[in-house]
Amino acid sequence: MSDYSRKKTEMENRRQRVSELYLRGSYQADIAVELGVDQATISRDLAELRKEWLERSINHIDQKKAIELAKLDRLEVTYWDAWEHSKLDAETEITKSTPNGHVHEVRREGQSGNPAFLAGVMSCINKRCELLGLDAPKKAEVTGKDGAPLAFSWSDFVKQAAPEPPAETKDDQSA
Repeated sequence: MSDYSRKKTEMENRRQRVSELYLRGSYQADIAVELGVDQATISRDLAELRKEWLERSINHIDQKKAIELAKLDRLEVTYWDAWEHSKLDAETEITKSTPNGHVHEVRREGQSGNPAFLAGVMSCINKRCELLGLDAPKKAEVTGKDGAPLAFSWSDFVKQAAPEPPAETKDDQSA
């Protein structure tokens, strides 16, 4: 095994261990001590891991969307088939007993189609638009108490523009 391959394998193994420890709630400094590297190395490893996690989650979401869209396509075809079938003439077969034997009679009655199947088609279309983000944004008005206009002062704005510094997080701790 070449020196490059060995170092790459070591880095992949370390990142796997960093991932396990970090996801269990360990601090970067503690992970660094346990693995015998400096905290900056752990920070770089976590940056790379976050990129990988994000990429995988985006791919996973795209795959899930594709599966749900395929299900909707199949369901819509089923609704369309049911709609077409619901428009066919209804046939009623009647058998009457007469002194000369049995007489079979078939009555046909025209149908106008079951609108519930069209509602199902519309539901599929709406859900597809929702999944693909094709719906127009919905307007939302922000109001104050009991629907009154918002009361906002300049001092409130200044307070929001200059918030207190955040407390130290576990990602900010160093060795």
